[in-house]
Amino acid sequence: MASQHKVLVVGGGISGMTLAHGLARAGMDARVVESGHRMDQQGTGISLLGNALRALDRVGLADSCMAAGSGWDTVSVRNDAGEIVNERRPPRIFRPDAPGAIGIMRPKLAEVLEGQALASGARIDYRTTVEDIEQDGNGVSYRLSTGETGRCDLLVAADGTYSKTRCKVFGGEYQPTYAGQGAWRFTVERPAEFDGLVLYKHRDGRAVGGLPLSDKLCYYFFLENAKVHAHMPQDRLSEMFRERLEGFSAPDLLAAIGRCDGTRYISYRPFDILFMPQPWHRGRVVLVGDAAHSVTPQLTSGGGMAIEDAVVLIEELSQRTSIDDALVAYGQRRGERVKRVFDISLAICQAEQDPHADGRRAVELLFEGYGVLAQPF
Repeated sequence: MASQHKVLVVGGGISGMTLAHGLARAGMDARVVESGHRMDQQGTGISLLGNALRALDRVGLADSCMAAGSGWDTVSVRNDAGEIVNERRPPRIFRPDAPGAIGIMRPKLAEVLEGQALASGARIDYRTTVEDIEQDGNGVSYRLSTGETGRCDLLVAADGTYSKTRCKVFGGEYQPTYAGQGAWRFTVERPAEFDGLVLYKHRDGRAVGGLPLSDKLCYYFFLENAKVHAHMPQDRLSEMFRERLEGFSAPDLLAAIGRCDGTRYISYRPFDILFMPQPWHRGRVVLVGDAAHSVTPQLTSGGGMAIEDAVVLIEELSQRTSIDDALVAYGQRRGERVKRVFDISLAICQAEQDPHADGRRAVELLFEGYGVLAQPF
């Protein structure tokens, strides 16, 4: 029965912690090993759309996540002076009384997921890695960096885009590729009128976006087209971000630029993408989240897809006596849906790299993606 399953989850990110909570809540023996520590987590924020809230609700997490974040309901396209050009509302696909989406600080989301996983009975070991894996038809034997050896019925690779577990089990030929774009993200105090996803389009083609994260904070992001995969110098991030926003005159953007003085969190990350072919399992090792599919962020759905993966895997393991059957069903439920989200996200990314684009095609694709996300999974 499902309650007898012993599951080792490698990686304590969004999918790993959601999975550990849900498995433990369903009566399974769930353990997470994570190479870092939650207190090490930095980052700006993440947007969880209605599909992610709907998935979180199926494992009892939606309300706690909404309470820790800030809801939003509008997508507003504006010119570089801040004047509204177009404004639309994504569908409220979770509940009529809940927002269409929430923004939440990544460390706050990690805190919520960790607390819920522990409360459900999951075990979490930080600063621990899996050093060796050997599997047979009935399970996986493993050795941890602590020297501990053990055995589980199922090992879940939730260790991200550059998953070492995926490389060990599926081979090194599956590697992320660069999508030709990266994002600057800057966390700052939230303007009073900031109530949704805002996209500022400059007449020269540049675009800046912003999202609320809490009552007090928001973040701005700048998507940069670059042929070369680059990592920016940490000591110049604030200066370089200010340079990229020169020429925008929207009042809230000008205020944000004025606060970009090196004292607030700022980051740059190139977009490395991956979509693994099915099946997403080899024997008793299965991929979830970014380890299986790392998408560009244009649909703000990397986290949402990871959460959905975890929920579907929980459901299949809970409903089926055979782990092998559950893994097949998990892949069948996830493959086509995630591929559509991956493809639409990448299409928006590529449209944004067209120097002649006016942004309308990207917005059309954005709402096409929202339609896909609204469908059941």
